[in-house]
Amino acid sequence: MVSLNQYYVWFFILCFVLTLIAGVLMVFLPNEIAGVLTAIPYLIAMIIVLHKFLKQQQRAPTHEERKKITFAFTLIFWGYNLIGMLAGVTYFSRNDPEIWSTFVMYMQNPQFLVTALIMMLFLAVPLYLITYWFYGKQAQRMANKMFR
Repeated sequence: MVSLNQYYVWFFILCFVLTLIAGVLMVFLPNEIAGVLTAIPYLIAMIIVLHKFLKQQQRAPTHEERKKITFAFTLIFWGYNLIGMLAGVTYFSRNDPEIWSTFVMYMQNPQFLVTALIMMLFLAVPLYLITYWFYGKQAQRMANKMFR
């Protein structure tokens, strides 16, 4: 089994840059359409990294690699989003301490936390399942077309 670290780094860089671009685009779009852009950077980065994997390894990921990649991509995506949220609240609360106190108040509200968790799972579970599927049968079909 090959080291997957380079693919994790590529995914992080691509996903981060594409998220910044999508964030700028969201400003100009109506809220109904802008919400869809949340998943697009993840999906594009996932596809590009799979293509890179196939080109370099000349095969589809094994079952173990597929599980590791899916789990790591999910952790990377949600980890940097969580860090970005905390950094944003910290940055904007420098000039207005009420922002931080409001944030802490919401984090102590169980109803808000449950609602936020449910909303996050509505995005997290499909992205996880799509990644797991895409790096399995779909990756095998792509490898067969590319190398046979």
